[in-house]
Amino acid sequence: MLPFSKFHPASLLDLHQWSTLSRNEVGPFLQRFGIQPLGRKFPMLRIYEQLLGVSPTTSIEEDMLGEGLVRVAKVAEWFGISSEVLLDQLRAPNNEYPPLYAFGPKRHLMLKAQVKQMLASPRNAFQILTPIPEHTLPGSRLARHLEVSQTRVDAVLANKDDLPARIISQGRVRYIVSDVARRFTLSGSDEPPSATDAKESGCAQKAVHRQAGGTPRGLFADTAAYAAAQAKTPCSCTETGADARRGDCLHRASSEAKLSKT
Repeated sequence: MLPFSKFHPASLLDLHQWSTLSRNEVGPFLQRFGIQPLGRKFPMLRIYEQLLGVSPTTSIEEDMLGEGLVRVAKVAEWFGISSEVLLDQLRAPNNEYPPLYAFGPKRHLMLKAQVKQMLASPRNAFQILTPIPEHTLPGSRLARHLEVSQTRVDAVLANKDDLPARIISQGRVRYIVSDVARRFTLSGSDEPPSATDAKESGCAQKAVHRQAGGTPRGLFADTAAYAAAQAKTPCSCTETGADARRGDCLHRASSEAKLSKT
């Protein structure tokens, strides 16, 4: 029963109760953030840190997180306003509401304990939980952090109807990094080759021309030579002459290769 302890081994039924999401969608939802079960259960601490980006440091914070989430529609009912009005207020700069967890068009949630604290306080106060660094980032910092082009980030954030998961606090929007990274992994790369890729390709092309000795060799011969040049051990930075100029092709990785490690 709620509240769960931070080491509670939660079943899908437990997480349905904690998150308000349906039991069938809990598993796929958690996979968006790279959250895997331990056996058949999910340790709640894993959910707190990877999904909400907070980790309880006191028993009070543990109880707050363990009480679960509540839908904005229910919060609006408690406040006596419509869901649309509350969402507008939650997105307004410097608002005094608890954070909004925007996980999708129909998945606007808040931490139930913070809402209850605000309702009970004569000054609308609630306890703030310290976020884990770089669990979320503003859109302007995603490209550098994930080592992708700003063009790709802009493309993901352009579709306002299908934005990555984000946390909105005092009107400031920060995107959950794991969900953004997953978007890039699924979409693959449709960018033109980088300057590094072009250099590496140039190295292989030069090797083909040297092997060809300037004499036309036919389509299949050139193709085989090009493949062999690419498979060949990379050029050494210690060589002299023309090979020395090819040394700058070593120890480079494209931005997409780096992204696959995240």
